[in-house]
Amino acid sequence: MNLITEREVEENFDMKTAIEAMKDAFEEYYRGKAGADPRQRTFSETSVLSTMPAFMDKYHIAGMKTYIATREGARFVVLLFDSASAELIAVIEANRMGQVRTGAVTALATSILHQDCSVFTLVGTGFQAETQLEGILSVTGPQEVRVFSRTASHGREFVERMSKKFGRDIEYHDDINRALKGADLISSITSSQEPVIRDLSFLDSFHLNIAGANILNRREVSDQVIRSGDLVAVEHLEQAFRESSEISDFVNGGGKPVEFKDVVGQINKFRGFKRTIFKTMGIGLEDIVSGYYILKKMNLV
Repeated sequence: MNLITEREVEENFDMKTAIEAMKDAFEEYYRGKAGADPRQRTFSETSVLSTMPAFMDKYHIAGMKTYIATREGARFVVLLFDSASAELIAVIEANRMGQVRTGAVTALATSILHQDCSVFTLVGTGFQAETQLEGILSVTGPQEVRVFSRTASHGREFVERMSKKFGRDIEYHDDINRALKGADLISSITSSQEPVIRDLSFLDSFHLNIAGANILNRREVSDQVIRSGDLVAVEHLEQAFRESSEISDFVNGGGKPVEFKDVVGQINKFRGFKRTIFKTMGIGLEDIVSGYYILKKMNLV
């Protein structure tokens, strides 16, 4: 059994590798050779334990991401088993892994649904926002990059740091409407309980990634925004209905989201829509395939 540390994840799991892993996983998911169950949350007096099980036949792997959150913080690990021999292959520390694969899955969705980008607007400047930006810049070359944050000091610091990291101009906006004006690609990753993005009716076409909230008392975009989409895609219908207020309200109102595995498996069918939306909450399949790719890079499988 291998114990893989956060440092080893950092050294062996870059954005390019993560996007490749996500494509691999969802292609197998479309073929019926991989799958995931919805996240299960177990509450105690002082903590919440989450489990996200999945399997992928191509590599004979099964396992789960599991993590515990308390007032003191959170700890993430991936357990990876050999589904043929029942051997425990690895325990992998997964905070950095989760950050990278979250950016990678929205990058993959963007690469399929929105190839040419003029103006990219990123909403949110937290830990996960860094790889949202990195993922987008790895699959498209926007002429202009804008950032909006509800906290101006965080936004300005983020813009300064990311401009240096990626060697390009990034603009900070303290007004959400100005940040969104003329944007054709938008990614939102916040923990907001009220919609940060309330209206996109002034945009003729757009692709929107919603990557933040994964519990029902949070909402990043309004119902109006969700219903403006010609195509709404999610990773896992049951999990999206359980965890996303945007998606549960959309479905209850007669909306019909598609699963992302179908988008990946039938790319030509889903290209050409003017207004596309991808809501990601993370599924265990993304984590076990990420873990496998890390072990492969380390010559451990």
